Amino acid sequence: MKIMIAQPTFFPWLGYFDMISQVDKFVILDDVDFDYQSWQHRNNFKTSTGLKLFTVPVKRGKKKDKILDIEIANPEFTYKKLIKFCSSNYNKSKYYKNYEDDLIFTLQKGFASKNLIKLNVEIIKWFLEILKIDTPILYSSEMKSNSNKTFKIIDICKNLNANEYISTIGSKDYLENHKNFFINEKILLTYHKYKHPKYNQLFGPFLEYACILDLILNEGQNSLDIIRSGRF
Repeated sequence: MKIMIAQPTFFPWLGYFDMISQVDKFVILDDVDFDYQSWQHRNNFKTSTGLKLFTVPVKRGKKKDKILDIEIANPEFTYKKLIKFCSSNYNKSKYYKNYEDDLIFTLQKGFASKNLIKLNVEIIKWFLEILKIDTPILYSSEMKSNSNKTFKIIDICKNLNANEYISTIGSKDYLENHKNFFINEKILLTYHKYKHPKYNQLFGPFLEYACILDLILNEGQNSLDIIRSGRF
């Protein structure tokens, strides 16, 4: 069984969904320290002036808050701001009207929870539904591993009887130094190799690394094929 373990990104990029579509189970890493300068509460959207970050403000607590405990600051205001932001930048996209009501409902439900991970999971699940990816979602906090970093990954793999773990290419240098731990547990360590595909976009020349919403609203039901075309 092949699994992926990743933090719950806010409006993830295309490669995130390509990885989910390749695995048997997707584990959301929710019981590790939250990074206040991360993709967990911000991402890029294509606008008339190029890529623009939208950030969900969060409440600051202890120095080492866990991802699952992070609360959204001023959720009602941020929800309205995001809806307006999406409408302003995407109302002329080909499929905006097809998804507008569901986008509003998904964000309304997520922001009502006042919890960042619940917002992100609502968003991720909605896109998985659109893309018809039915990979089961689990949470690392349910697995009661007190290990850190590599050993936490191995604990989760063992808990799920996984014999293959796929990682982002960005983690390769770190994980290769710990490869023997995977070998000892008979877990195959592989890396996601991906070249960002091009697709129809608003506002001039194509720009890579806009979030998944940009693809969906511009390409609709063609989106999964486009996502998978980036594999190599």
